[in-house]
Amino acid sequence: MRWEVEEGWGVLESAAVDGPVWAHFSMIEAEGFRFLTVGDNVRFTAERAEQDSCRWRAIRVRAV
Repeated sequence: MRWEVEEGWGVLESAAVDGPVWAHFSMIEAEGFRFLTVGDNVRFTAERAEQDSCRWRAIRVRAV
């Protein structure tokens, strides 16, 4: 995973999808300042989309 805190987006990885998944902070289900840290375990729902160099976009993300 890669997360750009100042820009509010990152790239998630999962064996369940065929490539990287672009994620925006607004899709993180959390209170307060929403961000992820490299190494966090997350669950997410993704949809097919061309976003930057990713074929997938996260539409719901939450840390577990």
